[in-house]
Amino acid sequence: MKKWKILLLVGAMVLGCAGCGEQKQEETGAVDAKPVDVVQTEDAEPESAPTESETEEKNDNFEDLEEKGAEGDTAAFAEQIQTAMAAKDMDAIAGLCSYPLAVNGEAVESEEAFMALGADTIFTDERCAVIAAVDVSTLEETMAGVIMGDATPNIIFQSVDGELRVTGIN
Repeated sequence: MKKWKILLLVGAMVLGCAGCGEQKQEETGAVDAKPVDVVQTEDAEPESAPTESETEEKNDNFEDLEEKGAEGDTAAFAEQIQTAMAAKDMDAIAGLCSYPLAVNGEAVESEEAFMALGADTIFTDERCAVIAAVDVSTLEETMAGVIMGDATPNIIFQSVDGELRVTGIN
């Protein structure tokens, strides 16, 4: 009986290892290229990659944000956020936001709903300290926007309709 268990175990190991030795084309760098004749009739429209305008449209906010960063607008906007957070000024922060706005993972649909959250929700001691510690000259743009703070809590802003606006408070 013990021999059968060992034999079964060895067989399972052999089968398991057989799959490990298989190499994929991507890993070896080998390319299996076969010539293909492409015939296109006058009526058929060629399939193409997204047009330049479609690509620009997708990356519009990011490029706008890069431009604002180059002009110094990013640092100036971040300083406005820092000033409003230091003063615990709900009106100032509300005026810097774009709605709907994500606050602590929840969607806030309007400025009135934002104001109803109250200063205790927005101006936590930890969030105020993190935002005050941000060096605005080192902020970098990402596809998500500019993130003030290394982790949570943080404030995220980006270009919305050509203007920098806060889009997330976490």
